[in-house]
Amino acid sequence: MAQKEIIWSHNAEKELQDVLDFYNERNGNPNYSIKLLDEVKETLELLSHNEHIGRLTVDKTTRVLVKSVYLVFYKIQNDNIEILSFWVNRQNPENRIDN
Repeated sequence: MAQKEIIWSHNAEKELQDVLDFYNERNGNPNYSIKLLDEVKETLELLSHNEHIGRLTVDKTTRVLVKSVYLVFYKIQNDNIEILSFWVNRQNPENRIDN
């Protein structure tokens, strides 16, 4: 299977940046954020080669990839995969940005 390009939605980019900023501020250094970002990059590399590894959600068009402490919601397009949301499981669900 050919590799697909990963495209981030505005909301997903904001969610990821908010998580990284939170950990930077809470920990007083970027070490955990760097580790998390490296893990996300590895996950997206795997996803770009195996687009169906996430399970289908209720709407039957969106998929979710469950990793250690986060969820990646995405849709498969013709030549790319659009990341719709990045959610850390430790957050209050009421803070989730609606897509």
